[in-house]
Amino acid sequence: MRCRPRHPDGAQVVVGLDGSFSQDCTALVAVTVADQPHVDVVELWEPPEHRPEYRVPVADVEEAIRQACRRWQVVEITADPFRWTRSLQALEADGLPVTEFPQNSARMTPATTSLFEAVLNRTMTHSGDKRLGGHVANARVKTDSRGTRLAKEHKASSRRIDLAVAMAMAFDRASQQQPDPADYDILQSVW
Repeated sequence: MRCRPRHPDGAQVVVGLDGSFSQDCTALVAVTVADQPHVDVVELWEPPEHRPEYRVPVADVEEAIRQACRRWQVVEITADPFRWTRSLQALEADGLPVTEFPQNSARMTPATTSLFEAVLNRTMTHSGDKRLGGHVANARVKTDSRGTRLAKEHKASSRRIDLAVAMAMAFDRASQQQPDPADYDILQSVW
């Protein structure tokens, strides 16, 4: 993947949310709907070390999603509903385009495969965010009878992969959208 600048305002994107509750990261990633999708980190909430009482600031996550929708043309907000159903319902009630993306093997196997192919074929770019690079480096590919998908090195690992998972979800959904021809003008003005 090649590095490029952040998404320009008004770009057509899919936002992916990999949400957690307490001692894991919550990741928000945007992927452009384009022939060559571009990935960038919107926000990352990380638990502070040695703070077992930490809880993800859910209202802040919801507000970051709303801000993303004001900045870009968000065609879809995709997230695993586990522990985030209420937030997804609230965002949908605001008229935002929410879809559920359960992180099961039936969904994550094709998402992982298409992302892997895009990286190998260099048909996508990213902003060079070091946090994203770290999460991608921490991710492992797990293959079993249910397919191949992103995973932690082991269940109790403290090495975070949430940005990589959010990227796979958003990339999968962005790849299934048709780019708006007007968006090419916005992207060309920046790149």
